[in-house]
Amino acid sequence: MSIADVLLVTVTSVESKAVLNVFEQTIGHKAPQESIGDRAYFNLGTVNGARVFMTMQPGMGSGGVGGSLPSVTKGIEALSPQAVIMVGIAFGVNEDKQKIGDVLVSKQLQLYDLQRVGTQENEKSLHITLRGDKPPASSWLVNHFETAALSWNDAKVRFGVVLTGDKLVDNLDYRNQLISLEQEAVGGEMEGAGLYVACHDKKVDWILIKAICDWGDGMKGVDKAPRQEIAAKNAAEFVLHGLLQFTAIDWEKRRGQQPSPTPNTQSSSSDLRRSMNDRRRESLQEEIEVIQRQLESTLSDEQKLKLERRLKQKLAEYEELEQLG
Repeated sequence: MSIADVLLVTVTSVESKAVLNVFEQTIGHKAPQESIGDRAYFNLGTVNGARVFMTMQPGMGSGGVGGSLPSVTKGIEALSPQAVIMVGIAFGVNEDKQKIGDVLVSKQLQLYDLQRVGTQENEKSLHITLRGDKPPASSWLVNHFETAALSWNDAKVRFGVVLTGDKLVDNLDYRNQLISLEQEAVGGEMEGAGLYVACHDKKVDWILIKAICDWGDGMKGVDKAPRQEIAAKNAAEFVLHGLLQFTAIDWEKRRGQQPSPTPNTQSSSSDLRRSMNDRRRESLQEEIEVIQRQLESTLSDEQKLKLERRLKQKLAEYEELEQLG
């Protein structure tokens, strides 16, 4: 029997708190906790017709008893979801073109732990070849979140290849080596391989959505807490935005059973969108006030021009939200 349509999986406490807070603030109630088997799950309610649950895996990485492979497998067996979304934080690969808080969405994963380490032909230099899988995320989920990104006015969303492996990457040389092996990568993280394998074995759709909290360059400890909080919040908000923006999906047909309403957690998609718009409006008001104060200070012509452009953009966004009501 299917209990959930969408299962969100988090790893760290900052990721889990971000998801719970975003859903609580938008839907208006705390998510009740349910114990199924030997794991705890949070019932996040029904969003746009989809019954959404969240679980926090007990360990980092894909392998081991607390990794994503057994955690996602148990979640699928307990809840029988139609889709699993890994939500959280990741490292970025280009400080010049990316920003802390940018949201990364996997079109594909590149598993990098499985490698051939040899010698370059006719040379004595080390040569590494990736031999891990490069699986695509479920196409309908990629399509839905690409569509949702069109109406998303917050952090930049980047779709592409996400590196995944059990190593905690915090060394610039090693990070750059990984990028040289997969030049299309938009970022990297540690749990995607287990997500892919578990969902592949159970024939469940999946996608990974995480936001950049550092650069994997040996400087993870710098502003670690606020960066992780920003990234986790952005990822959680984009996931909720995507769920709200889903086109009409016949979840009953997907789950192959009769409707099982949950009146205590049911919220209309219009109410949820209105709540998200209210929160976004408040955030924009704060940003506009900050920019206006900055413009009152002594600035160079270039700095003033940039702030004026930013203020114009934020005012336009605010006006658009006002028209939506």
